Amino acid sequence: MSDIEELVGTVRKQPTDTLVTAEELAEWLGLSRRRIDELTIAGVLTRAARARYALRASILSYCADQRSKTSGRGRADPAYTAAKTRAAEATAEKLETANAVARRELIPAAEVEREWSAILREVRAAMLALPSRLQQRHGHLTMHDINAIDREIRDALEEVADS
Repeated sequence: MSDIEELVGTVRKQPTDTLVTAEELAEWLGLSRRRIDELTIAGVLTRAARARYALRASILSYCADQRSKTSGRGRADPAYTAAKTRAAEATAEKLETANAVARRELIPAAEVEREWSAILREVRAAMLALPSRLQQRHGHLTMHDINAIDREIRDALEEVADS
């Protein structure tokens, strides 16, 4: 029977749990002394006596804690979990946006602005051409009427431009 089997109790004979210091437990678990203190404060490890830990119980408790964290059932920090969730959501949104751009469901704002500017220039030109077109088609309109129509169109365009 090896020392590890004897200490951890994997053989039929259950030896009395050996008490060790925090430094010795840290060495057994491959952790720092500081991490042992953190795990004790978190309730993962429990002191069996003053400044002593039950080696077998501590190893089993640490392993159980690590298994539960690996499977997602551990006592995870809520802030950490929230941050991981936000990061995952941001990554998913970034991917969805990239896919939408690739499918041409989304187009760059500069392209939209350029297209709308061209359309609005055409609308403005058509509106400003109305007085002369009306004068040609409706010969009974006086210059005063044409100037009034022109002024109203320009006022309306300026009003729209200011809003």
